[in-house]
Amino acid sequence: MKRFILSLVFVLVATFGFAQAPRMNRFEPIDFNKYEMVDSLPIERIMIHFEKEIDNEDFIDLGSGDYMAPVPHKDNMVIRLTSDKTKAIVTHNSYAFGRHFEFNVKDNEKRIVLWYQDKNIYCGYIYDKKYKVCKYFESKKEYNRFMRRPFFRERFNDHK
Repeated sequence: MKRFILSLVFVLVATFGFAQAPRMNRFEPIDFNKYEMVDSLPIERIMIHFEKEIDNEDFIDLGSGDYMAPVPHKDNMVIRLTSDKTKAIVTHNSYAFGRHFEFNVKDNEKRIVLWYQDKNIYCGYIYDKKYKVCKYFESKKEYNRFMRRPFFRERFNDHK
């Protein structure tokens, strides 16, 4: 009798667990008609992390086990921008994949930063124009980790 009651309790817990309504529509739908400009950003390198030191002339050492490695085949990250270039959506990204939101845009001569923030989420993409590398981040810590690298610091790049 104890087995039967215990089994019934487990069945009920599993049933109630799968019967919860999914939270699919947390965000408002994106209006694709307002994105008029299409920009294709070439990706030639990816950022990877190794626990041990790698001795390869094709890899660029960033320190702390992080490297920039050439991609097996060249590809593009395609974004669509509004006419005033303040909002963007990512339509194609094969190497740096992440969430699909309506991102805010910060663009300068060195990099493009697409970022999204609400009370629960801080995420986005950083694309460096010189090295043609794109990195997805999901926290301010990851964003700062990318930006503190000597190769991506503005003062370091200005002296070259």
